[in-house]
Amino acid sequence: MAGPFIRGCAKGYAVPHFHYSPQRLKSPLIRVGERGSGVFREASWQEALELVARKLSETVGTYGACAILNLSSAGCTGALHGTQALSARFLSLLGDYTALSGNYSCAAAMYALERVFGVDFQYSGFDPATIENSNLVILLGANVFEARLGAELPAMLLRAAKKGTPIVCIDPRRTKTAQALGANWIPIRPGTDLALLYSVLNYWQENKLLAEDAITARSVGFESLMAHVLGVSDGIPKTPEWAQFITGIPKQEIEILAEQWMHTKPTMLIPGYSIQRTEYGEETMRLCVALQLASGNLGVCGGSSGSLNNRLPAPRIKTLSPGRKNTGPKIPIVRWPDAVLRGEPEYPSTIRFIYSAGGNLLNQGADAQKSIAAFSKVDFIVCHEMFMTPTARFSDVILPVASPLQKEDIGIPWAGNYLLYKPKILPYTGMERSDYDIFCDLASKLGLENLFTEGRTESEWVDYFIANSCIADSQEFKRTGIFKSSPQANTRISDFSEDPQKSPLATASGKLELEGPHHSAFTSNEVNQLLLITPKVAFRVHSQGGDYPHSCHTNTLIINPATAKSYGLFDGELAIVRNSTGEMCIPVKFDASIREGVVSAAEGTWLFASEFSLPQRTLRAEEATSTGLMVEEIFNSGSANLLTATDGTTESHACIMEGIPVSIAKFQPQSN
Repeated sequence: MAGPFIRGCAKGYAVPHFHYSPQRLKSPLIRVGERGSGVFREASWQEALELVARKLSETVGTYGACAILNLSSAGCTGALHGTQALSARFLSLLGDYTALSGNYSCAAAMYALERVFGVDFQYSGFDPATIENSNLVILLGANVFEARLGAELPAMLLRAAKKGTPIVCIDPRRTKTAQALGANWIPIRPGTDLALLYSVLNYWQENKLLAEDAITARSVGFESLMAHVLGVSDGIPKTPEWAQFITGIPKQEIEILAEQWMHTKPTMLIPGYSIQRTEYGEETMRLCVALQLASGNLGVCGGSSGSLNNRLPAPRIKTLSPGRKNTGPKIPIVRWPDAVLRGEPEYPSTIRFIYSAGGNLLNQGADAQKSIAAFSKVDFIVCHEMFMTPTARFSDVILPVASPLQKEDIGIPWAGNYLLYKPKILPYTGMERSDYDIFCDLASKLGLENLFTEGRTESEWVDYFIANSCIADSQEFKRTGIFKSSPQANTRISDFSEDPQKSPLATASGKLELEGPHHSAFTSNEVNQLLLITPKVAFRVHSQGGDYPHSCHTNTLIINPATAKSYGLFDGELAIVRNSTGEMCIPVKFDASIREGVVSAAEGTWLFASEFSLPQRTLRAEEATSTGLMVEEIFNSGSANLLTATDGTTESHACIMEGIPVSIAKFQPQSN
């Protein structure tokens, strides 16, 4: 019924294991040991929620709602049970709390592309079905068989590969995607995609391949971009010869790519999120758009705009509102630990309370040691969780939440022209509750229940959303579990490309706005600098995976055998990886499918194991102190965020998780 291209993934098929895991939290927990010790006691819902309600009231009454930091994330999604919307809806009832701006996924891309396209950014993606019309596909840091980018895209690419469509994969690793598609792998140094794109544009200009009148009619800022690319602005022409020393891609290969890209029509450029989690992520995304424009592939069926692929309208459906508009302080997401530790006047508020639902940001934020220090500083922390994650371990109250199989909801795909009905198919087996139910109860204790629920139960909300959607037959939707909308041609960008005067973009100029700071110096310019990447893996979403306690707390450092040899490392032995942020001890694993000079540690590994204690007696002070053991556990965790920093990008303060300079050495155990 879903058709041949909407396919599940390993993460989805693992949900039953997730649900039935003995590691799940089934009762509220209140901390009794030192924060971070993992020592809790079980509590009733009444006791736990009354404590949370009292602490919230005290915080708001003494310091104002701005002292509460909403550290929730999108660990649960859906029309009703999306944890980001639920948290915002509840906290907004208390006043103007401190919120995060941006996200860890694509903050740099959002910042840049919303300025390039204006509000038409929401129409700048592509339907994966149009790959059938592509004569060349370029995957720029896009590992779609592991990071997915939608349920349909991998299958569509497989069909294109079988048909014989050339596919180029530009990535520091020969990923599972590149291998499955038989792609031409161009191994690039991480964080240097921008230098590559500059040099391709330089090659086109020097060989008089650009239709300059057409570009001028559709963009502003291209002239200053070309001045930079040609070296007029800084005296450094961004030629393929210049780029080869930065990217590690030979000049001849860059020129071949440039020729293929320009002369093969249409070309589908699919940028992955990794290319914008770099020091110049915003400019890299602008260049993706600029090159698709310059090569005549923007707005063409089988081409793409160079934007994120899922920027298309989904089928119409109402979702739970995040409540009244929060006008409180905002801080860039990558800087939240700094905001907690430094507070006013450097940051707009002084944080005393952290509320976390659907997130594990102590683990997933940059500079894990700084995140731990931030959690250690605040007065109170509440966490909604299924497992004893590192964030939960550092909380004062943990509220156990239902699994996806225990909640009725409507699934809105990350990318796709369909909706999914998700019935509640399994009962509660412990004291777990849905996030919605938890917030309802908390709101009731604060006298705010009617404002939060608007008088609706969970099932009534779901029916309300369906009634206010494009779904004509709600019973059929619930019976089949899927609603597929009629194909809608995305003509917004193609109409603009065909006639920019008749169909201008919703920007100040009516055109693509490509202005922005340009760059010549790259971190990777330094000779022999070892660079770290932190990719996604197929078997878990970020740091989810508490149902596999061993795998979520272990990691390996993937390294090319030739690189390892230069450091005297052998396959399987322990290495110390360091930089100015921190260090970690991790076993190395040889793999010739990663380019030399690059090491890879998958993101999402937990800083701490999931074990915790439920004492049967009153603890002595020395039993609740575990600082030394904690430091050793963090050091041996293999968590990539021990090496990432909170500085962020220069334009939007977005996270930098790829192309991180590190040093490596053989682990030398200290003798007793």
